[in-house]
Amino acid sequence: MRTRLPLLCLTLLAACQTSSQPYAPIDNVRYSAIGADPFWMVTIGDDRIVLRIGQPGSDVRDISYPRTLPVIQGNLTRWQSGEGTQVITVEARRMPERCEHSGRRYEDHVRVMLSGRMLEGCGGRLIR
Repeated sequence: MRTRLPLLCLTLLAACQTSSQPYAPIDNVRYSAIGADPFWMVTIGDDRIVLRIGQPGSDVRDISYPRTLPVIQGNLTRWQSGEGTQVITVEARRMPERCEHSGRRYEDHVRVMLSGRMLEGCGGRLIR
């Protein structure tokens, strides 16, 4: 029985390590933002911008765009990517009052414009 106990412990540890990872559309995240009504999330990485839109557990879509360098003007940072009717603009604005989403406070107020549609939310660093 003693020889089986270490094997059982190793099996249980291995099972814990194979738990599902959180959603990560890209490696090396440079900026992220989140909003509601409808739920959306933008993640900007080294090589692409990914917009996830829709309620988790139902109809969720990921739309990818090539990453561009941001344009910074004072307290506004803007990324724009795409062509034709598939263009995304992400604007992050740092303001004196912090942005709040789901009881958490963020550094930036964020606006995402997507082919005539505007989504608003929060992004950047989480403020404690």
